[in-house]
Amino acid sequence: MKKIYIVLSQSYSMLAKTIKLFTKDKYSHISISFDEDCTNMYSIGRKYKYWPFVGKYMNESIYKGLYSISPRAEILIYELSISDEQYENIKRLLDEYGISCKGYNFLGLVLAIFNKKINRRKYYCSEFIYKILSDDSVKLFGKTKKIVKPMDFEKIENLKFVYPTKAVIISVVFIAVIVGIIMRYSMSKINKQNIIETIRNDNI
Repeated sequence: MKKIYIVLSQSYSMLAKTIKLFTKDKYSHISISFDEDCTNMYSIGRKYKYWPFVGKYMNESIYKGLYSISPRAEILIYELSISDEQYENIKRLLDEYGISCKGYNFLGLVLAIFNKKINRRKYYCSEFIYKILSDDSVKLFGKTKKIVKPMDFEKIENLKFVYPTKAVIISVVFIAVIVGIIMRYSMSKINKQNIIETIRNDNI
């Protein structure tokens, strides 16, 4: 048996807030990962940090990209046990669909908020993950993939909540490093300022 990880998230971007406002769902984005610490996640996401209207299949991480500009993002991780064959198939399907994906189904995303669907050769995050899992016969929920939402994936049987211990530790270390750099920079500026003041006083 192998394990994959279903990652639900809610950033504080304007688009995520808008989706949450209309759907009333706690999470507005979904990714899939093969490692518990979510260093590498796969989904359809925004191509540019600050521009949500252009997206693509991408390798995401909770330590970079959109998450780096939304440090208070809420993340929920579920573990799903699958067969070795399913595991390899999902990896293969990710590559195949990722390469063939024609872009970001932004229109489909907007319509899905209102439970409307549109047939396109593009995806938004939840319909992409749904296609990957359903095409590999993972037992899902009875919903048309074109109107599936991230929170629907909580209905998958045998999901197990995972506390992201590694992710928390890495985040704490990362924050500590950043704080350390900022403090060193601040102390350096203070020391330089003190030296300048000392020189001025000596000249006086």
